[in-house]
Amino acid sequence: MGLTMQPCGGGGTAYTQKNCIVDSATGTSEEIISMTTKADGSIIYYTKAASSSPGTAFVQKGYTRNSSGQLYSISGSGGMPHQINNPKPYWGTPVASADPQVFQYLEDSQPGATSWRMYWANVFPWWENVFGVRQTTPPVGVLNAEGIFTENYGFIALVVGGISYLILTRD
Repeated sequence: MGLTMQPCGGGGTAYTQKNCIVDSATGTSEEIISMTTKADGSIIYYTKAASSSPGTAFVQKGYTRNSSGQLYSISGSGGMPHQINNPKPYWGTPVASADPQVFQYLEDSQPGATSWRMYWANVFPWWENVFGVRQTTPPVGVLNAEGIFTENYGFIALVVGGISYLILTRD
């Protein structure tokens, strides 16, 4: 399977030229609609790929390059998974040549779009800790068991000392 990046035809300017990832084995062409640059400087290209799921117009697929410079799919044969905790319902930053209606579909019409909006409108301010669900701002930093003991040695010593005193002074 050979994946290559090519213009999607039709020409255009630097801002309107659409690029596609073409699979030479199947002859399929997928338009690049968004991109992300990873911390190591490599780029992930997200495409608008055909979907076989009922009710879904298309899915986003992700592609990046390996150490030899060859493109490969990071989403396998299917689309990219949806993450409820992602603040936007699509992957990557839209490219200038992408049709805005693509992102309108991903935000408003794709299966699960209403659930995503409801989560961010109603549920997101809530967070859960060991004492139940809270709507206040979550604590900053990491809470862990190690921190409980190192920060409270004085209090723990006071409690243990108090209990020991009560036990020893009983009649």
